Amino acid sequence: MDKICSICKKRQAIYYRAYSGEYICAKCLNNVMEKNVKKEINKTKSLSIDSKIVIPITYFSPSSSIALSNLIYRIEKRYKSRIAIVIPKDYNIEEIKNFLENKSDLFIAEINIKPPERLSLQECIRFERVWSMRAAKILGYEFVFLPVSRTDISLIVIDSLINGKANLLSESLEFIEYNGIKFLYPFSGIEGETLVSYEFLSGINVKPLCLTNIKSKNVFYSIAGNRPELDFGSERLLDKLGNFLDKLGKCKICAGFSDKEICDTCNKLNLKELDVKLSFAQ
Repeated sequence: MDKICSICKKRQAIYYRAYSGEYICAKCLNNVMEKNVKKEINKTKSLSIDSKIVIPITYFSPSSSIALSNLIYRIEKRYKSRIAIVIPKDYNIEEIKNFLENKSDLFIAEINIKPPERLSLQECIRFERVWSMRAAKILGYEFVFLPVSRTDISLIVIDSLINGKANLLSESLEFIEYNGIKFLYPFSGIEGETLVSYEFLSGINVKPLCLTNIKSKNVFYSIAGNRPELDFGSERLLDKLGNFLDKLGKCKICAGFSDKEICDTCNKLNLKELDVKLSFAQ
């Protein structure tokens, strides 16, 4: 790529950001990522001297989880928060550790229930919330950061509405608090294309243990293409649905919207019986 970075006007660009039309160098791409993540976490004041945060290495997006943990590790140095990275035992632990910048606060999670090889994105997020919530409770931590991008959120909104499953809109919310645990999506201001490119350029590549399926994905991309309007328009749509969403009940297991005590996903995956045991990573 024979282009100069559109941001610093000095360094060689290595990435073209289609949504903004910018050519970006490696340093400025990292700055863009950090700036967007800081903006999202500042909304909830989740980084402070007393903050205790769990970052799970998720089954559906381990590479994004690692990218998130590395970014938070750099940002956190200014706040002195406590960050715990929790890795499911099902992964190759050494492979994950090789990609992590923070190797001092690592825990291995032994989880008695595994997700199937393929689930909808909404179901994956509900599964991740359940096991990471239990890990956070064991550690006595209050925040859980999940690697869900703005594009993921838009896909969830469109898929849930097209398929008449309003209860699954809870997985599009950037912030959920339940049972003393606060869940946040620090990548919610970043489109999926930029996140995937950042992972690739950072050399992070871990195969997910649960593949996600979004039935309406083709519909989304046929409408949105490389334009940001529909992607970032999902936030405005959720704001308009605010009063409706506030009236929906919550599943007592995963905290997702549900008109029953235990949602269909938790029943399907038997998440009521999910148990987590933690040990220090050696």
